[in-house]
Amino acid sequence: MSPYVFFKFREINKYLIDGLVKGTIYFASPKQLNDPFDCRVDIKKAAKQAIEQLSGRKKEILTKLANMERYFDQMQNDTGNVAVCSFSLILNDPLLWAHYANQHKGLCLTYNFPESFLNNPEAILAVAPVEYEDNSMTKWFVDNTPTEETDFKEFTLEIIKKVLTIKSPAWSYEKEVRIIRMQNGPFEIEKRQLTQICFGLDTTDSDIDLIKKVVDNAGYSVEFCKIERSQSDFGIEAQEI
Repeated sequence: MSPYVFFKFREINKYLIDGLVKGTIYFASPKQLNDPFDCRVDIKKAAKQAIEQLSGRKKEILTKLANMERYFDQMQNDTGNVAVCSFSLILNDPLLWAHYANQHKGLCLTYNFPESFLNNPEAILAVAPVEYEDNSMTKWFVDNTPTEETDFKEFTLEIIKKVLTIKSPAWSYEKEVRIIRMQNGPFEIEKRQLTQICFGLDTTDSDIDLIKKVVDNAGYSVEFCKIERSQSDFGIEAQEI
């Protein structure tokens, strides 16, 4: 199976250096994210809005769940204890370089994750692209509320996954994908999964030399490239160095 190629835009700082030396990626809790709505959509409110749109067995079952003491409250609390590591599916986007790579002075790390790494339930809860749609949690309840009563364990888990992978349409330029774990903090991966480091349009020569030295001393085998202006007025492209 071909690996999954994910891009991680970073500022060059002590946290990046530490992660490179230790061979880790960082999983952030919802409260650490830059969007106060991210991973914190109101689950109970979305369920109540869905109930107004439903009929039949779906309406009965979701109403029953909504009336269960603390069912959605506990779920809301549980989402705050899960952590995400965010990546993009694109490299040559000027906005991503400006917003997440210190105004083109940072870099982008390219990871090639094998399917066996992402499908390891002992370490990874889920991996999924982010969906950008207004009221997506409400729409999810309308589409996915079961028509038969079960123990609802799988349904509960899917709700939590959904909360962690939806954002406002305003963020759609990110083309984000997320790996989800039950614990926040650094997580060690195989260094061979980092395959390329691309420097920004304005990354300084001294920072480029620093990063090359760090990855060489840490035992990586990566390719290097640098963002340059393309032929169009505002376009960029990566060129090997």
